[in-house]
Amino acid sequence: MLLRVPYYYKEFKCIADQCQDSCCIGWEIDIDEDTYEYYKQVKGDFGKRLRESMEAGEENTFVLKNGRCPFLNDRNLCDICVELGEEALSQVCTEYPRFVTEYGNVQEKCLALSCEVVGRLVFERSTPFYYEEIEQQEYFGEEDEEEADSQMIRMMEQSRDLAIALMQRREVSMEHRIADVLHFAWQVQEQINQEDYEEIGQVIGQWKQKVQSGGKGESEQKLSEKMDFTKEAFCCLKQRLEIFTGMEVLDEEWQKARDHVKEVFFHQSPEYYGQAVKEFMDAYDRSGRLYEYEHLCVYFLFRYCMQSVYDYNFYNHAAVAAASYLMIRDMDVVRFLDRGKQFSLEDRIDVARIYSKEVEHSEENLEYLAEAFCYEEVFQRERLLEQISFLF
Repeated sequence: MLLRVPYYYKEFKCIADQCQDSCCIGWEIDIDEDTYEYYKQVKGDFGKRLRESMEAGEENTFVLKNGRCPFLNDRNLCDICVELGEEALSQVCTEYPRFVTEYGNVQEKCLALSCEVVGRLVFERSTPFYYEEIEQQEYFGEEDEEEADSQMIRMMEQSRDLAIALMQRREVSMEHRIADVLHFAWQVQEQINQEDYEEIGQVIGQWKQKVQSGGKGESEQKLSEKMDFTKEAFCCLKQRLEIFTGMEVLDEEWQKARDHVKEVFFHQSPEYYGQAVKEFMDAYDRSGRLYEYEHLCVYFLFRYCMQSVYDYNFYNHAAVAAASYLMIRDMDVVRFLDRGKQFSLEDRIDVARIYSKEVEHSEENLEYLAEAFCYEEVFQRERLLEQISFLF
């Protein structure tokens, strides 16, 4: 079995009581079945406390107290770790902030931006993203008999890796990079729909040549004319926010940040919005920190694109990166304006954390957005390109 992880994966270390947004506050704490049975057998006063704090149901959970895990003490340390050791934690506690995707003989793990430590690992260095491969002896699980064949897996791996390479072309503007990824993903998707894996290889080969030669991508060739999409982008901003407003709210912090974008822009003109975004992006570029947006988009590509092995929807997973970039960027612009036109690394980490916490940790929200990406006009390719390209 092959394990793939981002190059910074092994550097992650929980900072426990030093964390500004503890994962033990505000979130339901699930208890896996094995740990639940173990907790029922723990003796003494602490065992009694465990059992009094658990609630059985479709999912076994701890009963939160004032929004906090009942075992998070007044020093923001875990009493279960203190009393029983880290090995006694429930699976969700030991795994967070890790996400896992499995297919064929591969297990891929990444770290969620909802954790501030991960945000620092992702954003504080300019080093281009790469993943490490580790041969594992243990078997992760039975392969699904209906899983896509090895040719599909190989094509999706190559497509995902090329999408990442397109996003890392630092000689090209951020907007053109994202547009190129959308064009490439669309062409791959057309061949997936026709089950033409050989043609997928041809598409990959053509785009790979452009990357290696430094040639112009699709977006630079087709969108080189100066066209003003500011009004369209402003209209799409309103539509995007209304769709994101329909999600389950996991944290008031997200709700406040989302609504503040509405407060700042909804009663202004498209020109005001366009100028604010342009001023922010120009300032970001001058600071030499555009690689942070590159890392952000690559994070979503690595996190989601290989799910196309199961749902055959490579384009939608690539579009997640574009739509997430747009939503986070607009939240960034508002914070930039609030901070007197300043935007620090801490701001970068914090806004990404707020978005990730809301979007990536609710099955209900993920399903809601997956449907929106399929059917809502604002997330269709041409509309996404208008939102990206108004800065060209």
